[in-house]
Amino acid sequence: MKRFFISAVICTGSLLLWNCNPDDNTAKVVDRDRQEVFNDNIKEIENFLKTNSVEVLQDGVGFETVVSEADNSIWKQTDYPLQSMTVKNLPYYTNSNGLQKQNDPVEYKIYYLILNEGGGETPMIHDDAFTSYTGYNLDKSVFDKYQFGYWSAYPAYSTYTETIAGYRQILEKIKTATSVTDNGDGTYTYENPGRVLVFIPSGLGYFSSPSGSISAYSPIIFDITLIAKKDADHDNDGILDKYEDVNGNGDLWDDDTDGDGKPNFLDLDDDGDGYTTREEITYTTTVDGETVKKLYNFDQIPTCEGGSVKKHLDKSCH
Repeated sequence: MKRFFISAVICTGSLLLWNCNPDDNTAKVVDRDRQEVFNDNIKEIENFLKTNSVEVLQDGVGFETVVSEADNSIWKQTDYPLQSMTVKNLPYYTNSNGLQKQNDPVEYKIYYLILNEGGGETPMIHDDAFTSYTGYNLDKSVFDKYQFGYWSAYPAYSTYTETIAGYRQILEKIKTATSVTDNGDGTYTYENPGRVLVFIPSGLGYFSSPSGSISAYSPIIFDITLIAKKDADHDNDGILDKYEDVNGNGDLWDDDTDGDGKPNFLDLDDDGDGYTTREEITYTTTVDGETVKKLYNFDQIPTCEGGSVKKHLDKSCH
């Protein structure tokens, strides 16, 4: 069992944040072609995997140089089978100027080892996630470590920060802790959390922006522990993000009922009728003799007379 503090890490506390990237306060590095950089990165990563072994410790991992493709290399060892996935970059990211569109055509390969699957739930890309981590450069030096854990989101909202894309995407390969217990003293204990060691090309990390001891265009490694998750409501309209996927394709960014350029999960008025979504899903009832306002559960949101969709998505009714 492990003990941790519930905390929120903001800009000064972690290298992971988009809005802490040095492009806000250091000399700009001229961007290289993203595909060219990835081609170089994947060679670096694969060479590292073939020429290093890994020892899994309670708090972090240890790397040792070995003969290329030795049986105990990360590339060939079987204790934690090496896996890979191919992903595109996330479509948007947050920096000091707010939400920015990501124009990145590259298909990235990510290598990873599942050190422990975890016994809870697997987060979706837009869920809030509570994680701890240690970050390594390919020279095996530690560039950042946060053992207490912190909440992150995609995209950033409220007090929740946003991680680099490769960090966020790999969380869908593991599960949260089986249980989390409140100790009553500001700390919590947890059992059987998911844990993954992931090798991230710079295009899914800091790319041309040096960050601390991370050089521009450098691949990085994260040992991540996933402790907890919770459903997000990015626009605080009373409807969880997972219910704002109107077309059911798993992509929240292409659901824009009123066509105003804002996806529903970031839009306070989904149907653009001048009444906020929260207003439209609020009803009045009596509790203990007093009149109170409540929000409908999602599956109980009514349709308007003659309508076929829930009222907050129907511009013809309020």
